[in-house]
Amino acid sequence: MNIQNPLRCILLWLILILTMILHFNYHVGEMFYGIDVVRPDSNGSIPLGTHLIRNVFYHLPILWIIILIYKDSKSIRMGLFTVSIIYTLAHVMHLIGELTRPDLSQMPLLTITLAVSILLNIEQYKYWKSF
Repeated sequence: MNIQNPLRCILLWLILILTMILHFNYHVGEMFYGIDVVRPDSNGSIPLGTHLIRNVFYHLPILWIIILIYKDSKSIRMGLFTVSIIYTLAHVMHLIGELTRPDLSQMPLLTITLAVSILLNIEQYKYWKSF
């Protein structure tokens, strides 16, 4: 099956959202195996950084998908390509950070996430240049 842009971009954005949800789920899933989840000095409130991560990696990609569905201009295509590069850099940094304490579930997932992000860069670039 040959899926054309922007549908290919939309699907890759969705896969990235799913991999990041799985990444968080793997952390939470460790509670079932006895990991201590209490953080020192925790007070029951969610840190601002957590809200920021959720908005950037879960919510904004949904907006990128909506933009791909309803808007089409050269500047939007270039903007989404640029944004996809920023996401790839974030995924690279996260994967490198994870190398300090490798996890047999997280490492393959984060590697797949990075690969999907690179594919998204390629597809967003093709989509931008096809205008």
